[in-house]
Amino acid sequence: MNQNILGLLGPSSVQLNCSYDADTGDVLFLINFKAFIRGAFRNIVSFSPPNIGASPLILTDGFYLVGRVTLTNPTFVSTTATMTFDEVACEDENDYQCEINYQDGATGEAPSPLPFASTNLTVRAAAEKPAESPLITGVNGSIIEGQNVTFTCSGNVGNPPGTFIWEKYRMIGFFPTTYADEPTTVTTGLVNCTNNGTSSVTIAMESEDDRSLIRCVIKQEYGDVFQQTSILSVLYRAREPVITTSPDQPSYIEGSDPITLTCWGAGNPIPKYTWYREANDTILSNTSSYVINDVIVENGGEYICVIENMVDGRLFNDSSAINIIIGPNVTSSSPAPSSSPTGQSSSTVVVVGGQDSVDDNIPAIIGGSVAAFVAVIITIFICKYTLKKNGKYDGQSQGQINHFETNLSSGNTPPTSTHHIDLYSSLQMKQSSKL
Repeated sequence: MNQNILGLLGPSSVQLNCSYDADTGDVLFLINFKAFIRGAFRNIVSFSPPNIGASPLILTDGFYLVGRVTLTNPTFVSTTATMTFDEVACEDENDYQCEINYQDGATGEAPSPLPFASTNLTVRAAAEKPAESPLITGVNGSIIEGQNVTFTCSGNVGNPPGTFIWEKYRMIGFFPTTYADEPTTVTTGLVNCTNNGTSSVTIAMESEDDRSLIRCVIKQEYGDVFQQTSILSVLYRAREPVITTSPDQPSYIEGSDPITLTCWGAGNPIPKYTWYREANDTILSNTSSYVINDVIVENGGEYICVIENMVDGRLFNDSSAINIIIGPNVTSSSPAPSSSPTGQSSSTVVVVGGQDSVDDNIPAIIGGSVAAFVAVIITIFICKYTLKKNGKYDGQSQGQINHFETNLSSGNTPPTSTHHIDLYSSLQMKQSSKL
């Protein structure tokens, strides 16, 4: 027979095989499988050799196999008798033998049946999913942040017995927190060729454990199984409100679109929200958002969000503030022309674009200055020539012209004053009169 084998409890394809070699002339009558029952090896199934052609049979001591095994006779091609376990039961764990009844072809005698060495079938069992969710103890009603909560799991841990490990899954994060060092207590003695086990874990609950679940896992060589709690609700105080703005910008201009202030705070039960305006007891809103519809300077300032909730009969609150800056809407305009002390209009020159624009216009500025300088020189020359020609070159005129020349020689462009314009005009008028 095949040597010691393992069979897994439940649906299976484990086989017991008995093979033989027949000498020329030997005649086979019967092949029996035996199991150790009631202190002795007893026949449980019988096979017929191909020369007889009878169907294999389950014998009286093998009735426990009915409906769970398939028997296959040897053939002229295969000299192997096979019993296949379609489903392994605990009682199949036993010692087995194969016995051959034949007639010796050389002597014509039927010797005593030839027994083969025995083999053993060991039944193993996979762990089963615990029937109940982990039992929760250590709380009185609701789970509250900071409490030590104990979770207990029991179930079939298989054969050989598996061990429990514990896992905590939070809503945030991909990997669980594992508690692998908690002992597993295995019940002594096999029940249905398997083992029952129990394990517990105690966890200090945190606010981050809200909406988490606790799972007990049986680790066993034929497969892992688990059971878990429903999603846990952990009560904790309102805390750490955060305010956001939309549109999100450091300051706002008067008359711009409405500003939405939104407040979010952690807490279980879900916190209640209240909005206030800087040191003002007037409630602006009882929702998580407040909208500044009228964006004016007067509505700038500090806005305060207060959150609160009730945990285990105690009221908790926390707050946060934000400063909203709203500036006036200043529209730029060109200044109106103003009169100079001489009665002439003056204007303001606006340089657009900063230093880069000034640098870009340096050639034009230099060109304009040179042209103005040349025009003044020509004017002085014409004035001198005209006065001398007409005999009107008196002391006053000479003083005025010298004033021009002095400015020119010092590198200063003569200011274009009304007095100088009048001098040139008088010269022109005198010239016209003479003509």
